[in-house]
Amino acid sequence: MSKMKVLLVDDEEDYVRTMAERMEMRDVGSRVALSGEEALRMLEDETPDVMVLDLRMPGIDGMEVLERVKKEHPHVEVIILTGHGSDKEEREARRLGAFEYLRKPADTGHLISTIREAWRKSLKATVDFIKDSKDEFGRSMAAAGLASEGSPELAREMMQEPMPRRAEAPEPTQRRADTPAQSLKVLLVDDEEDFVRTMAERMEMRDLGSEVALGGEQALQMIEGEIPDVMVLDLRMPGIDGMEVLRRVKNTYPQVEVIIMTGHGSDVDEEEARRLGAFDYLRKPVDINHLMETVRRAGRSARRRE
Repeated sequence: MSKMKVLLVDDEEDYVRTMAERMEMRDVGSRVALSGEEALRMLEDETPDVMVLDLRMPGIDGMEVLERVKKEHPHVEVIILTGHGSDKEEREARRLGAFEYLRKPADTGHLISTIREAWRKSLKATVDFIKDSKDEFGRSMAAAGLASEGSPELAREMMQEPMPRRAEAPEPTQRRADTPAQSLKVLLVDDEEDFVRTMAERMEMRDLGSEVALGGEQALQMIEGEIPDVMVLDLRMPGIDGMEVLRRVKNTYPQVEVIIMTGHGSDVDEEEARRLGAFDYLRKPVDINHLMETVRRAGRSARRRE
């Protein structure tokens, strides 16, 4: 398989070169640009498959680089990696075509996994482009044959007729074939309303919808109406706490996978939660991409239990 071409763009030289070294240790080579201007110049010489791009840079900032890259090199997949981002900037980056939006500090393993997913998408787009170009060439040759045989009008009609659209395969970064994001039922349970609704919004931005329960009692009532595939559950809540909710859910609905996500946990709590059947135990603050990956893994596990 051809080696992927990665361009890292960040004005913090020590950081970006350390990131390049860590990636090299995992057999992922890359080039480095220390500004938006340098990145755009490097694209003129060699187009990468994937660009990892900081937002806050002097001169041409990351958002402008993203917009120009997607207009001039649409097959290049761009991963935003920033330490100063916001939900508003994330929405804008995704609107402009960013493949993913990560926040520093990024786990090297997760970053490389995201780069590989972006590379696969880039390869697929390139293959489709080649196929479409081949189809267009074949039609041009057929039209030329008709014209040479004395049928110029028929040849002209053939070239003016739009090419039939190729059926598009689902993109793995947006829809997982084994766990379609939109059909996965997720219940978020946390008594901190601002936090849980913000989390639901950020998951929705990644095409993963969810329902919200603001306490253990509400969560148990909602399960009686519709059983989720995955529950993301806080531990410290007034009334019925998370550990009791976990116990009841796993006793009554063992197919539901429960992810504990807490800011007040302990090793003892984690041991007890896993004993009761928790799928995973996460501590706040949680990287949204890591949470999404865990939810999808839990969803696949839940579907296998059905």
